[in-house]
Amino acid sequence: MTTSPSLAGRFIGPIGAVAVLAYAVFAAVQIQVLNPLATMPGYTLQEIHAAVAQRDSADTMGWGLMSVTLAIGPLIALIVARLGVLGRLSAGTVLMIMLGLLSLGSPGYFIASFPAGMTLADTFMVDGADHAPWGRILHALSTLSTLALAGLVIARSVRASRESTTGEVQNTNSPS
Repeated sequence: MTTSPSLAGRFIGPIGAVAVLAYAVFAAVQIQVLNPLATMPGYTLQEIHAAVAQRDSADTMGWGLMSVTLAIGPLIALIVARLGVLGRLSAGTVLMIMLGLLSLGSPGYFIASFPAGMTLADTFMVDGADHAPWGRILHALSTLSTLALAGLVIARSVRASRESTTGEVQNTNSPS
């Protein structure tokens, strides 16, 4: 069903898509730049990559898996934003999908960073965990998004329950 998009619907989608894209870009920078530099203090990024290249590994630092994994969220976000701007999805639905994508960023980051972490661990005989603190920002943002999404779902359920008992019709273009 196509309806005229609300003002909120025209803004939530693009803002959400930018947030999801920013999350993915920051995750990539964390995986490929910040964490390697924190893992090997005193080394330049070029020295780290040279040491990794000497190992003759097939996919150094996991660029392939990282790129594919981190592209999924922004692609879905762009599609959802477009549908929201066109009025095919309500602002509340767009908001919930964007929060869901940000919530899924944490497991996506873990999957995307695994090969790079293991490459660093195998090359430099360190553990494969994050050494840079910036990954915590991504996990915190995903946690906050999960809490916000849960709050939205509960609020929508309560509203729907009240409306079904009073017989009111819900406005599908409201932001929540």
